[in-house]
Amino acid sequence: MTESRKPAVIRGFAASSLAIFVALAGHVSGGGQMPGALGIVVPWVFSFMICVLLAGRSLSLIRLTLSVAVSQFLFHTLFVLGTVTPSGVSVPHVHGAPLVIPATPGLPEAVTADASMWLGHALAALLTVSALYRGERLIIAARNLAVQLGRWLRRRVDHVLVLPALRLPRALRGIFDVARTGDLVLLATLRGRAPPLSAAI
Repeated sequence: MTESRKPAVIRGFAASSLAIFVALAGHVSGGGQMPGALGIVVPWVFSFMICVLLAGRSLSLIRLTLSVAVSQFLFHTLFVLGTVTPSGVSVPHVHGAPLVIPATPGLPEAVTADASMWLGHALAALLTVSALYRGERLIIAARNLAVQLGRWLRRRVDHVLVLPALRLPRALRGIFDVARTGDLVLLATLRGRAPPLSAAI
C-alpha cells in the first residue's frame, strides 16, 4: 500500500465500520431480528470497498455522507443474509405431500421498509456522518496541537541546554598594548646574546 492511500484506507475503514455498527444497533433496537454473520460481514465488506474509493486524501463532508448513505443502504438490503429461515413445512411421514407455505411472504417483507424504517436509517446516517466528521476534525486539531506543543517544548529545552555565548573583553589599552613591528625587530637582535656558557658557571 502506498503512503498516499493510507489515509483513504483508514478513513474508509472507520466510515464503513461505524456506519454498519450504527445501522445494526438501530435495526436491532428498533425491534428487528439480529442478522446472521453473513448479514453483517457481507454488507461491511462491500461498504468498506466503496468507502475507501470515496474517501480520498482529505476530509470531505460530501464524500463522507455518500459513503455512509451507501453503507446504510447495503446493510438494509443485505442484512437478511443468513437470517431468513425456510418457512414451509411438510406433513411428517408423507413424502408425497405438497409443501405447506404460510401466508407471510418472508424475504420480500424483510427487505421492504416503511417510512419509519427509512427515517431511522436517515437518522442513523446523520449521526454517523456527524460523529465521523467531527471526530476526524478533532483528531486533526489534536495532532496540530501536539506538533505545536512539541515545537514549543523543543525551543524551551534548547534555550535551557545551550550554553550562553562568552563575551570576550575588549582589548585593554595602555601598558598592555601589543608591541609594534619595529620593536619586535629590535628584540630579535637581542635574542641569543648571553655570556658564554663557561663564563656563566
